[in-house]
Amino acid sequence: MMVDWLAPEDRRRTLLWFPVFMGIGIAVYFELDREPSILWCGLFVFPLAFILSGNQSRRGFALHLLSWCCFGIGLGFATAYLHTHLWSLRMLDRTVTETVEGRVVEVSRSASGAARAVLDRVYIHGVEPSRTPGAVRVSLTQGDVAPDPGTRIRLYARLAAPEGPVEPGGYDFRRQAYFQGLGGIGYALGVAIPVTGRGVDSLYDRLAIGIARLRAHVSQYLRRVLPGNEGAFAAAIVVGDRSHIDESDSEALRAANLSHLLAISGLHMGMLTGLVFFSIRLVLSSIEWVALRYPIKKIAALCALLAAAGYLALSGATVATQRAFIMVAVALIAVLFDRRAITLRAIAVAATIVLLLRPISLLEPGFQMSFAATTVLVAGYGVVRDEAAARRTDTPQTKRSFQRRIGRQIAIYVGGLIFTSILAGLATAPFAAYNFNRTAPYGLFANLAAVPAMGLIVAPSAMMAGIAAPFGVAGPFLKVMGTGIGAILDIAHEVASWPGAVRATAALPVWTIAAFSLGVLWLCIWQGRWRFFGLIGPALAVVVWSMPGHRPEVLAAPGGRLLGSMGPEGRSLDHSKSANFIAKSWLRRDGDLGTQADAFERVGISRVGKHASAQLANGWRVVVVARKGGDPETLPEQCLARTLFLVFTGPAPTGDCEVLSGKELSNMGALAIESDGDGIRVTAARGSSERPWLKQPPIDQ
Repeated sequence: MMVDWLAPEDRRRTLLWFPVFMGIGIAVYFELDREPSILWCGLFVFPLAFILSGNQSRRGFALHLLSWCCFGIGLGFATAYLHTHLWSLRMLDRTVTETVEGRVVEVSRSASGAARAVLDRVYIHGVEPSRTPGAVRVSLTQGDVAPDPGTRIRLYARLAAPEGPVEPGGYDFRRQAYFQGLGGIGYALGVAIPVTGRGVDSLYDRLAIGIARLRAHVSQYLRRVLPGNEGAFAAAIVVGDRSHIDESDSEALRAANLSHLLAISGLHMGMLTGLVFFSIRLVLSSIEWVALRYPIKKIAALCALLAAAGYLALSGATVATQRAFIMVAVALIAVLFDRRAITLRAIAVAATIVLLLRPISLLEPGFQMSFAATTVLVAGYGVVRDEAAARRTDTPQTKRSFQRRIGRQIAIYVGGLIFTSILAGLATAPFAAYNFNRTAPYGLFANLAAVPAMGLIVAPSAMMAGIAAPFGVAGPFLKVMGTGIGAILDIAHEVASWPGAVRATAALPVWTIAAFSLGVLWLCIWQGRWRFFGLIGPALAVVVWSMPGHRPEVLAAPGGRLLGSMGPEGRSLDHSKSANFIAKSWLRRDGDLGTQADAFERVGISRVGKHASAQLANGWRVVVVARKGGDPETLPEQCLARTLFLVFTGPAPTGDCEVLSGKELSNMGALAIESDGDGIRVTAARGSSERPWLKQPPIDQ
């Protein structure tokens, strides 16, 4: 029976699973609680030798697939391990408030609107060079003018190592900062002063700084020609500068599921290269002498590839843009070698390259959503293409009038837009719900209206403006571009105003998104009847998502800065304003659309002086001592049985209570505390983990 089901499968399709197997190996490495031995990296050697010997190829399809599975998992695991240890980033081992000096390599803006600079070649007064991070990020004072990239500045700042997750199982910013090269983050306590640079810049440094300055110049030019929200949007999609986007616009775009239009990713790279490819091919094909003598399709593909490389550099070469460039480059190189450009094999090659170059990408929403959408679209259109080819074979062709041909092309375009939006929406919605704990039910309608404006107005006018800019006549094209951007923003705000435009979803276990992903991939890759077993994964994920998620009864932030207790109205918080990021994260993962101020007013947290306490369902009480100024003399009186004290500041009380304090508590990071029968269960965000990005204890900021 199994042999019959495997019969339609082509052995070559096994390679489509290779990046999936690599992803499994990478996920296993990053999910481990302790750092493994380097000996585990040899896991891929034996299956590789077996594959090269050809034995698996002669012994049946199942052994062939199993061999590639073992090789892919082993290679993914080894790639993640080596990338982590070769990175070897230094992080600050204590909070410092000192004079900091460094070269500006990137400028952005924080949530408060203040300029934020990434500095390399860092010097921190009082910190040994061997313990100084290679790069830090500093939020400048309000009103401080953002320095140009390449400028060396000196300022008085407070810096600390990036913190870990705000709750067990949450987003690990410390790990992400490790792979971004940030060894410290903080804020300025004074204005930034330009100083004379130190050292000699290499050719690569001069090129990188030159591109960064060009990006800043283009961003300023766009915002000057298109003042207001349109200019900020244009700067985001042209050079990747999203720091000037108004928060109301960002929220509307998220609610309408249009925020992907801001990120320079596959959509933008595909539009640009597609316009360049078809424009150059059209021009060359209209010149008979050229068309008959030269491979104009390959020339157009090469020009499109060069345009994509230029766009990659101009946009800042962010991770999402690098990923998009690799995918486009694989497709265009396939054209150069007379291969079909857009296939599942091209996607598999692109995914493999991305995972080899940056394995941490697997855990990023951008990687998950872009490859999910692309894979489903290619597989879906493959089915449509095969059905259309079968119909053309079975149905005699008739000559259509000009009006009917135009009407057919319009119908194909509209139908393709609807089909694309439905497929992409179904493929990416689970990842949006998992990573951002929100869904946009009206996203399909918003995309049907906004994507044509992006493709027919914004992208072509932006390309024409780029061509006209050296001649000083880009203004009219930018005005047209602004009109299209204004239409997109109007659509976003309109859809965001509809009732129920945003729906919250509680945090879910990682196995649900894994089941969904593997099920969809199973459907897309295999060809035989057994492909429909892939429906089990999405069905299981939908069932779990439809059920109320489990959330911890009590959450305590690192340093005791925030305490949250789950009650009948939702989570109650002990602060109305401080630790805003942590509060937003907790409420978002609860599936709660309320604000921190709303949560502060809820019943559930008892506030006695400088201390806060919460009660669990089984009667246990959790007391947090996080700030100086409380009454330490009353602590022993409260140290009763069935009470847990989290003492972040001051001496620990004595009595019948349970106490966590000192280095043990600080090393645990954020805590989740729940009832466990007649006792309690405390889960730490850091646990006993000894991973490279956690070797130094997190520092309270």
